[in-house]
Amino acid sequence: MKRELDKFVRSSTAPAKPVSKPRATQTTTPLKGLRVTLGVKQKRLALEVPFTVQTDSISRMEARIHAEKAARKAGWKIISHVIDWNDTEREPDVR
Repeated sequence: MKRELDKFVRSSTAPAKPVSKPRATQTTTPLKGLRVTLGVKQKRLALEVPFTVQTDSISRMEARIHAEKAARKAGWKIISHVIDWNDTEREPDVR
């Protein structure tokens, strides 16, 4: 009898179908992460060219590794150093 009663209670208190909420629009810039600019070049004596990658990581080490992999995948042979870190979570200066 208890099983039948529990089955009845579960079936009568089933949650209503949730109302579909509007989906969030997809943005091109992530809400957090680092933008890493590397100095890259094709030949040893060539001028450096800036190569910028937006990463999802907030760790500078992981962001640098991700940026170096992206630069090698793009065909750059020599990656010399990080030129700039742009933290996208940083609050803008209001003066």
